[in-house]
Amino acid sequence: HGLAKAGKDLGWAPDPLLRLEAIVPPDAARMKTLAERLKLSTAEADRLRHWALATAVEPKTTEGELAKRLYRGDRQGFVDRLRLSLAAARMRAVEDNEALLEAGGFSRLLGFATKWEKPLFPLKGADLTALGATPGPKLGEILRNLEAEWVEAGFAPDRDALLKRAAEALQAG
Repeated sequence: HGLAKAGKDLGWAPDPLLRLEAIVPPDAARMKTLAERLKLSTAEADRLRHWALATAVEPKTTEGELAKRLYRGDRQGFVDRLRLSLAAARMRAVEDNEALLEAGGFSRLLGFATKWEKPLFPLKGADLTALGATPGPKLGEILRNLEAEWVEAGFAPDRDALLKRAAEALQAG
């Protein structure tokens, strides 16, 4: 797989869980069983599960698209996926120029993912009740929809813009 060489070349600390991920298929149910058999800690079992649930990332993925996936998923799961993809691409790059380009893409995305910090959604249920919303399932639905819009817009709408959208949603619904 090339993980040990990539890790050495790139200065990664030895990581037994990453090495385990390199040799098993990403299947969350199997990871649970494997974690039990290996008597892994809860944190280690969670890391394996998050890696298995993280969808593969293509090397041409934009940072904006990756940020959306990181927000909805687990950062460490994606970091592990990207490290494994980078190691595999580096190994293939010896004989394949396309793999060299892929390695560059994975390296860029890995750098982004390791530095990324999850933004805090600017609204809470209390903000909607202050606008006149009644606590309950409808309020939760509006809040989830606003959060989804915020994520899709690249986390750009600020609190005021979201409050305006919330007021519109409350009037419409």
